[in-house]
Amino acid sequence: MNPLRRAVLAGPVLLALAAFGVAPATVAQSYPSKPIRMLVPFPAGGGTDFVARTLAQQLAGPLGQQIVVENRAGASGMIGVEAAARSPADGYTVLIAGVGELTINPSLYRKVPYDTLKDFRPVSLVAKNPLMLVVNPAVLPVATLREVIAAAKASPGRITYASFGPGSIAHVTGELFARRAGIQIVHVPYKGAAPALQDLVGGQVAMMFLDYSTAKSQFGSGKVRAIAVSTRERHPALPDIPSVHEAGLENFDAYSWIGAAVPAGTPNEVATKLEAEIINALNSPELRQRFSDYGVLPMPSGAERYAQFIRQELERWGDVVKSLDIVLE
Repeated sequence: MNPLRRAVLAGPVLLALAAFGVAPATVAQSYPSKPIRMLVPFPAGGGTDFVARTLAQQLAGPLGQQIVVENRAGASGMIGVEAAARSPADGYTVLIAGVGELTINPSLYRKVPYDTLKDFRPVSLVAKNPLMLVVNPAVLPVATLREVIAAAKASPGRITYASFGPGSIAHVTGELFARRAGIQIVHVPYKGAAPALQDLVGGQVAMMFLDYSTAKSQFGSGKVRAIAVSTRERHPALPDIPSVHEAGLENFDAYSWIGAAVPAGTPNEVATKLEAEIINALNSPELRQRFSDYGVLPMPSGAERYAQFIRQELERWGDVVKSLDIVLE
């Protein structure tokens, strides 16, 4: 066939592919051609920010571009997540967010400015961050989960627990624990994990569910005592601390997790390339060591498993929020 005629016939085909959102292979080959924005819906310095910056550093070399972490905090993570949802679907905005923003907020708040399932394309789970029940022993002199429950039953409505914000995983886990244990405890919300831990150490609150990475700096001080881990399994960094499940509340399993997603409509080739590079990064010894030092567990799931996981978490936490009758404006 004449080359000119072949080109003329191929033109409509390429236009049709473009109309249906099917990008030519050259899209993946040229991606990325500029810096990528990694959007974190929390302030710098927290657990999600640490995961994002560690992942960004590991991805920069293989992708050949700078990964710029942008913190867009506020409204329990909803400001940053909405910003990501409204970004161009071109692979140059990657949302690093987790359980609270993506699967608790939709059931907890009357109005959420995004739809987790419709506005995003999952790329991969990134990390799992188990929580621990920690106490100030000067305020609550207990050493086991059974003693915590007994103290709360002896003084209903008098023991306080902190969280890093209304609707946060720490808040919902605390309420779930109270319901399962049959106790009444008082929620004291803070604007972040750091001020909550500060008041726990200072004795303004008695206990809280907190991630290991935030709490570990206080373990040697004697002002904070770890009682139990919120997951079914023990935390690798604290093998001597029992899980809530094995300490008496069977099948209790609550934890923070973080994943990567891109705006819905991102080209398949681009999303697939991101997925492959993120999984490679999460399997690298360097990243795994940094995560381990911080107390975070890598979770390289891939897009399909992450999408299924999100649906399961939406259902699970939706049921929990409904059963606890918690609704926020």
